Amino acid sequence: MPIEIPTDICVLDQEAFHALDRKVMRIVFDVHNEFGRFLDEILYKREIAARWSEAGLGKSAAEVSITVRHESFIKEFRMDLVFNGGLMLEVKTAETIVAAHRAQSLNYLLLAGLHHGKLVNLRPARVEHEFVSTRLTLELRRHFSVMDADWQPVSDECHALRNKLTQLLEDWGAFLEVGLYREAMTHLLGGQDRVVQPVTISSGERVVGEQAVHRLNRNTAFAFTAVTHEQDSMKEHQLRFLSHTPLECIQWVNFNHHQVEFTTLKK
Repeated sequence: MPIEIPTDICVLDQEAFHALDRKVMRIVFDVHNEFGRFLDEILYKREIAARWSEAGLGKSAAEVSITVRHESFIKEFRMDLVFNGGLMLEVKTAETIVAAHRAQSLNYLLLAGLHHGKLVNLRPARVEHEFVSTRLTLELRRHFSVMDADWQPVSDECHALRNKLTQLLEDWGAFLEVGLYREAMTHLLGGQDRVVQPVTISSGERVVGEQAVHRLNRNTAFAFTAVTHEQDSMKEHQLRFLSHTPLECIQWVNFNHHQVEFTTLKK
């Protein structure tokens, strides 16, 4: 199986989820009210889980692993807490909830096959909490279209990138965090030491310095993004970057919901 979870998962409808959420959040608020805002994250999670069990409200599982595999690539994620197999609770102790927290939580829902989750932040004076939801199943995420009108496979490595990435998407589906696809492809194309290499950045005849890029070969880099609007701006900035390097092209893959857009950017 490409995605493995060692605990039973129960997909709840919206009504059942909200009923469960109300019980969980009462405990979250009680813990925050009693202990204040300066506990370490692990201690909040431990106390929330303990009070859930003591109240006899059902099962709770902490640090629930999600193992993602494809060929020789393997990566493990951990959900903070899962209640009754159907409510994922991600606990943060941050200044505020930011986009990266939401993206991480959504990624966990998609991998676990859950539709609803909750993100809470216990560092502020008042608990921050947000719902995270999706209706996408693995089956739906495997329905994607490849858009390649502007793609030029200029080398064997470019063919390998497209073929391996397409196989990966057929296995895992689309909509996951772009960093996971990038990490997997880096591994499948030869590993971090081979793929991530420095490139010289120049301003005219003056060398500005070096920057690491993901390279298919000496002349070609690849870039993954998840841009759903203003693609022209992203393209323009990548071309600016390209113009100050010795690279000949960037093979750009953009994950745009159900469309996977392959574009070759040349000087």
